[in-house]
Amino acid sequence: MENPSRPLIICNAKVLTPFRSLDHGAVIAKEGVLTYVGPQSKVSFPKKACVIDAQGLYVAPGFIDIHVHGGGGGDTLDASLSSFRKITVTHAAGGTTSLLLTTLTAPLSQIKDTLEMVEIVRSTELKGAKVLGVHLEGPYINPDYAGAQNPEFVREPRKEEYLPILKSYPCIRRVTFAPELPGGLELARELKNRGIVASIGHSGASYREVLAAIEAGCAHVTHMFSAMSGIRRVKGYRIAGLIESTLLLDELTTELIADGHHLPPSLLKLVVKVKGFDKISLVTDAMAATGLGPGNYTLGGLKVLVDGDMPEEFEQVPAINSYVAKVENRSSFAGSVATMNQLVYNMVHLADVPLLDAVKMATVNPARVLGVHDIGVLRSGTKADVVLFNENFTIMMTIVEGRIVYQNSEFQPGSWNLLLET
Repeated sequence: MENPSRPLIICNAKVLTPFRSLDHGAVIAKEGVLTYVGPQSKVSFPKKACVIDAQGLYVAPGFIDIHVHGGGGGDTLDASLSSFRKITVTHAAGGTTSLLLTTLTAPLSQIKDTLEMVEIVRSTELKGAKVLGVHLEGPYINPDYAGAQNPEFVREPRKEEYLPILKSYPCIRRVTFAPELPGGLELARELKNRGIVASIGHSGASYREVLAAIEAGCAHVTHMFSAMSGIRRVKGYRIAGLIESTLLLDELTTELIADGHHLPPSLLKLVVKVKGFDKISLVTDAMAATGLGPGNYTLGGLKVLVDGDMPEEFEQVPAINSYVAKVENRSSFAGSVATMNQLVYNMVHLADVPLLDAVKMATVNPARVLGVHDIGVLRSGTKADVVLFNENFTIMMTIVEGRIVYQNSEFQPGSWNLLLET
């Protein structure tokens, strides 16, 4: 807003806190912080307030994406302010107000360049979603489960290598790695001690190895069903893998790429049925082509293509997002080209998740994974990160700490810049 000291009032809204729903609700913010969330009937409009008439739209906490590689043509590993802005602006249009810029397995020098740039711009206004920090996805992953990560740069974790990185870059908030690698459990303990989310991913871990990882500090699992081990047989005996361990163990939270391509409705429903609504976070795992449409692109030095071709065997369902990124030979996915609002839509319409619970998966749940308490919930005292969307989950407005960072051209709230004078 031009003057953040003026109260910002969002009225005539269906407010999703997301623990309850208020059909005739209002939200008030001042200086980037929420001061009121409740029935509109109890609101007295302050003088010189900025009023947004939501016109019956849903008003929810801004979405939090803890796994996003790029968007709008920008890639996290570009390590440039312009690319970061493309990412934050693109995802703000999908309702995201906070995100973790996510790297790929790459040369350490390139990863360090990205970390350097994130440290520089952490306090910079990027005109879109806020950058909460960095999610390192690799390079300490199992080469047999590299997926769309470039196997050329996969390596085992060595203390003398990663300790200087962890010490030098406090922007690191999460690390995805394979704990079964030599040195993996030691890395898990170091991350836990530093308050960094230790996430199991791109891993061939067995059930016993997952238990050891939990004891060492792992609490989260990266993109459920993607690049992870399942049941295998050893001398005829079945050995549970990371998939089964994640479903079984309450100590682990996980994340779903619910873009309509990575997972069919049956698997979305399975994870919800087993893990419940509170242990699942929605993530885009979006790459640079997000928002650009189909075509040929690159990801971490690999050639990828974006298209909407589905095999006949896939559960054909109408998806709000019709494209996905794939490696060149179409043998695996290479991230999504979705935004968070599309994931929430799919959880409601494809996985039969109640609206409030689907919103939780995009807001309070990822906030809990990161251990932050001032975002992800609409309540007095939290940051004024708010998203307005319609029944089709089209984003109409995204607000970050009281500032409008995105407004859909179809949304014309006639009174939004009305200053109420005496």
